[in-house]
This record gives sequence, structure tokens and C-alpha cells, in this order.
Amino acid sequence: MALTNCKECNKEVSTEAKTCPHCGVDNPGISNPEVIDNNNRRVGAIVLMLIIFLSVYLITRHEREDYHYPENAGISKNKKAVVAKVEQEAKTTQSSPEPPKPVEAPAKESPTPSQQPSVQITPLPVNQEQPKQERLELDKTKNIPSADTPQMMVMRMLEYALNDGGLSQESEIQQTKLKIESSPRPTNGNKKAARKINAKGLASLKKDDFNNAVKMFEEANKLAKSDIEIVNNLGFSYLKQGNLDSAQQAIILALTLSPDRATAWENLGEVFGVKGDLSKAVACFSNVYRFSKDRLKVHQYMKKLNEKEDVENLKQARAKAINWAEKSYLNMPKNSLN
Repeated sequence: MALTNCKECNKEVSTEAKTCPHCGVDNPGISNPEVIDNNNRRVGAIVLMLIIFLSVYLITRHEREDYHYPENAGISKNKKAVVAKVEQEAKTTQSSPEPPKPVEAPAKESPTPSQQPSVQITPLPVNQEQPKQERLELDKTKNIPSADTPQMMVMRMLEYALNDGGLSQESEIQQTKLKIESSPRPTNGNKKAARKINAKGLASLKKDDFNNAVKMFEEANKLAKSDIEIVNNLGFSYLKQGNLDSAQQAIILALTLSPDRATAWENLGEVFGVKGDLSKAVACFSNVYRFSKDRLKVHQYMKKLNEKEDVENLKQARAKAINWAEKSYLNMPKNSLN
């Protein structure tokens, strides 16, 4: 049994006593409830403040430890070393009687393993040489025409000729032609057997049997894909058949085998003329003049073709090419165009 002082007379009484034996007050061992409540609040507030203080201490301690992490310290040391080295070089330069020289990028010098820091800081490049692999990739993006297919280069020759027949871009046309000629070619195949079938296709063309002609030339082309005459005949047969898209593809393929074949350019001009694309048709016809061995002879041939021409768009395109040749091309020395 515990003893305590009476709340009224302050004499010793039991904590379990109901009344004080000295003064008769009820519950002498229990203090004023309001006082107890106030005391409890004070204790709670003190405990809460201690918890908050402890939490703040632990958080700030954790942040300080992160701040002094070894890797960050290594970077800081490296930075100080770099700054010290720069300051030393600056002092050396100032003490030298020679005038200052332009700063060159240290691309060619590589530090020894003992000089390399554990954590490298890569500065922005100043006129630094690019790695070999990176230069190769940049060259590929800058030199896109080198990755062109022969078909794309044939179309580029046509685009060069769109403006005034290509007179201002003669060198570009000739250079593109040389690139096409240096491109890989398909295998020869069985040329002898292919030419026999090609003869049958020509016989069908004379009879205006264009469907059978197409069939013969397709079969011959499978046997000898590198035969320019067969491919060109196939494109011409597609044209007469009315299959313009196939005709365009076949004739462009023929020009990949021989980009200076005037008859192929004439056939391609007819395809664009029938399609109604007059500008491309005129460009193709200008290439007919450009690559013909006898410009005056081909000029007479073009005029005769146009006299018999029934397709109005094609007739207009050929007439424009004839007029262009008469005004600005036929009288020019041929060696000045190559």
C-alpha cells in the first residue's frame, strides 16, 4: 500500500483511502482532476517536441551523410585539380615573354593512366577532331546521293533537265550518268536464248500484237536481265499496250543499264507525255538530243514523229523540245556539253 499526502491537510494518508482520517475530506490521495489534466498535457507536449526534434535530427544527419558521399567527393577533388592546373598554366603563360597563342584542343594528347582521374569530367569540345566512326556516319548523312539506287539517279538526271533542258546543269547530268554506269549490273544470263525470244517479240510488235510481245519480252528478260535492248523493248511494248506504270518502270530500268541510250529517253518521254506530265516529257526529249550521236539526224526524226502524232499532250511536249533544240542546243559545240 502506498502513502501520499492529503490534498487538504497535507498529512500522510493511503492512496486507496476514501476519506482522510485527519480532516475527513473525500479521496484525499487524488489530486485535482484539472491539475492532473494540465500535467498530462504538459507531459504530452514535451514528448511531442522530443519526437519532432529527434526526427529533424535524423533527417538532417542523413542529408549530410549523402552530401559527403565518396563519388561526389571524388568529383569535387577532380574539379579542384583541374582548376589548379588551369591556374598554373595561366601563371606560366603570363610569365612567358612570348605573345599568347590560340588555345588548341587537346584531342591528340591522351593522359597517362596515372594522370587520369577516377571520375572523368568531359568538357565541351573546342575544335576537337571527331572520332573516325562518327566522321563516317556524318559523311553518310551528308553524301546521301552515294546511297541512291540507279533508278533514283536516272530520275535525278531527268530532274536536272527540267530547267531549260538542263543546259545550266550539264556537268551534274554527266556526273550522274557516270555514277550509274559504275553501279553493279545484273548477270548476263543466257543472252543467246534470250535474243531468240526477243526476235519473236519484235515480230509480234510489227503485227501490233502487243500482248504477245509483252509476253515474249518478259520471258526474254528473265533469261538475260542485263540485256538493254530486251528491257527497252519490254518498256515500249507496255507503252503500246497502255500499261503506263509498267512501261515507266521498265524503261527506267533500261536507263540504269545504259543512261545515255537516246531511244530509251524517247520512250520515257512518250510515257510522261501520254500521262499528261508535259514538263517531264520535255525533259526526257531534251536528253534524247543530249545523248544522240547525231543531233541533226535525231532532230529530223523527232519532227517526223510529231507530224504523225495523235496524242495532243505528247505532241505539245515534243514540239516544245524541238523548239528548245532549234533555239539553244543544235548550234552548240558538242564538246562544250560534256
